[in-house]
Amino acid sequence: MRELVVDEGLPFTANQVQYSLVDRRPENGMLAFAKEHGLHLACFGAVAGGLLSDKFLGQPPPSRSSLSTVSLRMYKASLDRWSGGDWSLFQQLLYTLRAIADRHHTTIANVAVCWVLRQLGSGGGWVVLGVRDTTHLGEHKALAAMIAGGGTPIDDDDEAAIREVLDRGRPPAGDIWSHERGLA
Repeated sequence: MRELVVDEGLPFTANQVQYSLVDRRPENGMLAFAKEHGLHLACFGAVAGGLLSDKFLGQPPPSRSSLSTVSLRMYKASLDRWSGGDWSLFQQLLYTLRAIADRHHTTIANVAVCWVLRQLGSGGGWVVLGVRDTTHLGEHKALAAMIAGGGTPIDDDDEAAIREVLDRGRPPAGDIWSHERGLA
């Protein structure tokens, strides 16, 4: 992206990247680059295929066969890179998100999305929500209303609580596509 935007002067306005609590590779330079060059980030995977949701709170690790899509297996691999395969660490993250969600009358998934939006900052991009069916339509509408009503509900204390758990895992390694290219 640096070669295209800086060296070649191409007028890019957005870059689509995977970004979530369990895959924070955009923090290894892409977030700063995007802000420096007025580039918006279109972030997918904010709820890690549903792993970052109430569905997995207090549950045992899913079996490989229960990870029914390639995407879900990819998100689980991101989770394992961050947690070192420690499901109890992931549960600590989910319980932290649940406590924040309770304070803000929302869901774990919505807190996960709001966390990504907070990292992007005002006007820094958006989250692409995967919508397979209407199951989460009410949750998505509540999220849209929450954001329209004044932004993301995550405050500095929430951010600190989340970061405290994230810091117990491995820091993000590589750039935004390094694992997919077999480089990290």
